[in-house]
Amino acid sequence: MMNIRLQKHDDIESNREFVVRLDSRRTRRAFFFTTIACCFLLSVSPRALSQKEEGAEYTIKLAFLYNFTKFVEWPPDSYRDAGAPLMICIVGHDPFSQDLEGELRTRTVGDRPVDVRTLKPNDNLRVCHMVFVPVTEKDRADRILRGLKGTSTLTVGETPGFAGLGGIVNLTVEGNKVHFEVNPLAAERAGLKISSKLLSIAKIVGEHDRVGKN
Repeated sequence: MMNIRLQKHDDIESNREFVVRLDSRRTRRAFFFTTIACCFLLSVSPRALSQKEEGAEYTIKLAFLYNFTKFVEWPPDSYRDAGAPLMICIVGHDPFSQDLEGELRTRTVGDRPVDVRTLKPNDNLRVCHMVFVPVTEKDRADRILRGLKGTSTLTVGETPGFAGLGGIVNLTVEGNKVHFEVNPLAAERAGLKISSKLLSIAKIVGEHDRVGKN
């Protein structure tokens, strides 16, 4: 049996915890994605959701990727047809649990199914609606972003300066908590509409905000 403890937001119920006991692996996975979604909908600062166990970082990050899709609008012509899936692509080394990726493939965004693929940096990334660039590909991040210019791809990284480099979203870890940054100008260039609710709980950065800039 696994206990998941989440601290409720001060505005909802101060200094109290609730404990959810989950018996099946599938239920735990479904619960986790739902919990992150609720955090977004309630504006309960999911960008500062604590990691509770070893390996939780990438569990949380994958849940973020899925829930970002609920707050981003892609242009209609970014899909090949009405039944085409929303494609989430991981470039290079895939740090996520295969079980969780399998759970993600059972979900939908609007009326569209979700597809998750792992691609090489030299593959055609322009077919993806979201591209996650893990830390293992940080030296290729600039080339990957340049290769996606002119597309409506939501680029998500996890290295310092990714959003300042022209990436749209950057996941960061500070004090054992996952946060995220958004570059609205990069999103606008890609033709993506990001919900004001998501922007209100993100750290907003521009392309001048680069690590190491004097």
